[in-house]
Amino acid sequence: KLATTLVADEELERARNMLKCNVLTQLESRLVLFEDIGRQILTYGKREDAETMCEKIEGVTKEQIRDIAQRALYGDSLNGSGPPPSPTLSTVGDDVSKVPTGEEIASWFR
Repeated sequence: KLATTLVADEELERARNMLKCNVLTQLESRLVLFEDIGRQILTYGKREDAETMCEKIEGVTKEQIRDIAQRALYGDSLNGSGPPPSPTLSTVGDDVSKVPTGEEIASWFR
């Protein structure tokens, strides 16, 4: 649904608030804070403070969410420059005979 329909304003605002709450709550733990500092330094070469993270969360648009969902489902096939991505498939158990093939699952999203 996210690949074809823009998310509602209320839903986007709720998601933003939940994510900001989760980020800020997690950073209250010293262990998580130090892990976050290390991850950001290794990944980005700098650390962004909580205020900057919240500003970035607020900056996410409905169109960006739709575009990411489309790329995840269809890859570059939307603009004709490549095939759609293959879905990730994982199974557990002895009898996997009824598990659909990757191609079958991919066809559900075309």
